[in-house]
Amino acid sequence: MSDLLSPVLYVMENEVDAFWCFVSYMDQMHQNFEEQMQGMKTQLVQLSTLLRLLDSGFCSYLESQDSGYLYFCFRWLLIRFKREFSFHDILRVWEVIWTGLPCQNFHLLICCAILESEKKQIMEQNYGFNEILKHINELSMKLEINDVLCKAEAISLQMMKCKVKLNQNRLSTTIIPFTFH
Repeated sequence: MSDLLSPVLYVMENEVDAFWCFVSYMDQMHQNFEEQMQGMKTQLVQLSTLLRLLDSGFCSYLESQDSGYLYFCFRWLLIRFKREFSFHDILRVWEVIWTGLPCQNFHLLICCAILESEKKQIMEQNYGFNEILKHINELSMKLEINDVLCKAEAISLQMMKCKVKLNQNRLSTTIIPFTFH
């Protein structure tokens, strides 16, 4: 929990305010930490669905390498990239995510942006399950925050443009887990 509390305490500069912000944050995140981990399962399914829509070829490759469930993204989702970026950068990432703009699940778009950046190496080197997991874990503290956020924003803009087509095809928000503001 200290992974999640330390940035809040740093920003709030007051233990009482930090406590109440943390309580609110845990109200949103509690399913990630429950025994059944339903929140994590749901997010991994949503991420898989999103990745399939954005890049079905890469998704198929991951499935062929027994990585289709995207378990290598587990840590990203569990603690919202806390171990992937520097402390200073995570403050920015969390601020962007907590705005809820352009969508409530922007963290999933950040995952897609990172995966898009790593796709070429993963596929060209023909990484299998273990190599994919190792490669993703080794990205910790090596990701460029501006590139990741710009790519995630570009994905959101691309999805907003497709929103009309998605509505015409009657895809529900359970399949496409995004409501854009």
